[in-house]
Amino acid sequence: MSFLALLALLLLAPADVKVSMLDGQSHSGSLTAISGTDVSLTENGAAAKFPIADVMGLEFSAAKVAPAEQPQSLILTDGSRVAGASVVRTAKQLTLESPSLGALTFDSKFVQSVRLQPDNATHRGQWNTFLKRESDKDLLIVAKRDGSGLDFLAGVISSIGPEKIEFLLDKETVPVPAARVYGVVFARATGAEENGPSAALKSAVGITTAHGDLLAAKSVALEGDTLQIETGWGQSLQAAIDQIRTIDLSGGRIQYLSDLEPIEERFTGVDPEGSLLAGLVTVEQQSLLFGPRRDTTMERQSRLRLRGREFPKGLCIHSRTEISWAIDRQFSSLDCSVGIDDEVAFNGDHAVALKIMGDGNVLFEKLIATTDDPLPLRVPLDGISTLAILVDFGDGDSTCDWLDLADAKLVIAKDAK
Repeated sequence: MSFLALLALLLLAPADVKVSMLDGQSHSGSLTAISGTDVSLTENGAAAKFPIADVMGLEFSAAKVAPAEQPQSLILTDGSRVAGASVVRTAKQLTLESPSLGALTFDSKFVQSVRLQPDNATHRGQWNTFLKRESDKDLLIVAKRDGSGLDFLAGVISSIGPEKIEFLLDKETVPVPAARVYGVVFARATGAEENGPSAALKSAVGITTAHGDLLAAKSVALEGDTLQIETGWGQSLQAAIDQIRTIDLSGGRIQYLSDLEPIEERFTGVDPEGSLLAGLVTVEQQSLLFGPRRDTTMERQSRLRLRGREFPKGLCIHSRTEISWAIDRQFSSLDCSVGIDDEVAFNGDHAVALKIMGDGNVLFEKLIATTDDPLPLRVPLDGISTLAILVDFGDGDSTCDWLDLADAKLVIAKDAK
């Protein structure tokens, strides 16, 4: 084959990875290596190498489509979430079979919760509430016999097996049939950091698999087609690169907006002045239903979703709301995807107005319609002390005004102290 023919094939070959940089640029090509210092790929037929300190993350286009959801899942104290089957726990360790990662072993002290039954939409809200609960005892969560919800017992879990859970209740060991147990939330001291569904990874590297697992890792390296992973819980793993969806290298270099405490939050009501519904319900009551949500939609139990893609982090803001944050010149940009949440986006042709301001000056302004595709947004924040976001009525009506700032994150400036 001639050189020109080979070059043409390389140029026509589909890109298998997108590399996002801290400065907002991106590069696409075939990944060739990841080391402790660099990310290397073939881009437009030429070798390219980028310092890992300048890379935000990698997104793989060739990740295999995940099969049906795994029946069991666990959350670790470092924020990792792993799904699989065949969970077994003793006093010292827990094991799980993962379709992406094989046999996993965890020290029991790193496990925050285990869901033993398939995800159930009816129970999801209650389960998420239990995940956030502080308790000096383990919580054994069972489904009520009439199917109306979940209930719990507080005690000590001695072991988890395929047939039964050994549960110490009032100094007596009670064998509970595993089929009756929806999940277990292990003891967590008052004041401990949240490790529930919205908790951020406490690690420099975050890895998502094709099955939706989220792993905290100390380091990653690519050897051939295999990703070598040093996990936050001390286990060395190997995963085929076609089982990996994203590698997030932004740890310590971003601040999620939903985790940053605002200096002011003003919600003035969901109905424009002069509308037929204005004034029928107090602003305080409206705020309980439609005030800003962090990492969930207005329904509190659902993640943000834009055109089928779920986002674990972000803000869902209803008209008319203004929020401001003190960012003290510490950040270089605000990055997010903006759009009307899928929960309401297909209920008609409506619009919402978005305005982003820095120190009182308009940095971005646009009318966002329900029919618009999600808009990737990068707003420069160099030298900005106060960031403010206003979500307003775009068409004189509040219908479908669930505006998502999905994956909204502030990129820490390189010279920030």
